[in-house]
Amino acid sequence: MNPGIYYLYEYENNTRKRNVGFIKISRHYQTCILQIRVREISAGDEAVPELYAFYKNGGFITGSKIAVLDCTGKSISVRLSVSERNFPENRPLSEIDGFLIKLPDKDSSVFWMASSAFFRADLNMLRTPEATDSVASDTPDQTPAPDNTVPISPSPDESRPDAGLKPDSPGAADSGDDVSGQEISDGQARASEKKVIRARKIQRSDIAVLPRRFWFLADNSFLLHGCRNYSHLLLAEEDGRLWLGVPGIYDPREAKAADLFGFPRFTEDYVPLLNLEPDERSEDPAFGHWCRCVGTGRIKR
Repeated sequence: MNPGIYYLYEYENNTRKRNVGFIKISRHYQTCILQIRVREISAGDEAVPELYAFYKNGGFITGSKIAVLDCTGKSISVRLSVSERNFPENRPLSEIDGFLIKLPDKDSSVFWMASSAFFRADLNMLRTPEATDSVASDTPDQTPAPDNTVPISPSPDESRPDAGLKPDSPGAADSGDDVSGQEISDGQARASEKKVIRARKIQRSDIAVLPRRFWFLADNSFLLHGCRNYSHLLLAEEDGRLWLGVPGIYDPREAKAADLFGFPRFTEDYVPLLNLEPDERSEDPAFGHWCRCVGTGRIKR
């Protein structure tokens, strides 16, 4: 996982039901700050939900309990500082696939999960690192069948922590994931002495060409809003990095919402490359795209 905001979904009988909140992750050296907001969950006031960090390991989810959470009024609101030494096998955040909240009751069929990847989750897959090691040699691979659908169910409004980056600020670009060699055709390019920019219009269905870990963005409320308003999205290459863009008009308040939903960079540089139709743009001089890095790769001319 990378630092950022991830939606928490409620699962019942191993089926994903609804969005119940989010986990916001920031990282300082080898410590992660987790801001967790959950509401209207299926747990009583006396419940003591357990928070696990996990990574996918063949047919298992290898996880370690990192905290016990307070639940009041079927809601959780907490800010935690967790050393990466507490993650399973001392793995850094970049090697963790998600966070899972469950009740200590072994018979409970309900749990909550936030992950950078979508897969069919099952509490029976959860193992401690020690238990995983003890059965790995005797257990056949039970990797869940891949989920080839792009999730598009709407998410409820979230509590919005104060956040936001100025356009093109140095901290706005997230680290991205390496997808070297990927090529998207039918792009346009502009070259200068300093950098090369290529860009093309795409639709929400085209998010499927990105690595699977980014498919969850098809369910992003901010992206859906921008796509409905301007009938397109953006895929751009700039100095070897790929950017997914949502059309919109820059405004400081909108910047906070964009950052919350994972699109912290705003730029107008890509607009002249896209041959936008009248219904795909605004004449406002502040029209451009809210962007997030989705790895490295190339867009063909």
